[in-house]
Amino acid sequence: MAFFFILSALSWICFICFADKKKFREFYPTCLLAMYMASTVDFAAHHYDLWNYPAPSGKQTYWYHLSQQLGLYPIVVYLFLQWLPQQQRFTRLTRYIFLWTVLAISLEWIAISGGYMEYKRWWNLGLSYIADWILYFIFYWNYKWWSKF
Repeated sequence: MAFFFILSALSWICFICFADKKKFREFYPTCLLAMYMASTVDFAAHHYDLWNYPAPSGKQTYWYHLSQQLGLYPIVVYLFLQWLPQQQRFTRLTRYIFLWTVLAISLEWIAISGGYMEYKRWWNLGLSYIADWILYFIFYWNYKWWSKF
């Protein structure tokens, strides 16, 4: 249980120390999307039994999900958007997203290796990595779309 709370606390510390809070209104819609998608994906993963966060009780599993949905996911997206390269050419953007996906998959690998998360059925680390790429591009496109308004 401590792993996800430590991860959530570290994400909030990073937000407090490094986030440009003046950009909150600019990033807010995409951070909300990240929270919504996290909730939806966690529900779908539970429904289809794709992965699980082993815990002694359902209450602890609930707190795992909540700490990720209110801490980790929106803050990671906020920092991802904040540090987007100024020149957003395809190669530069791809390299930038590569760095973020490596960070995300590394944290997931630690969670899997430490027994804080387990894959079920056909889900695996490779599919998570592909999903990370898709998610970061979705967040980028969502941000670009909202920044027009």
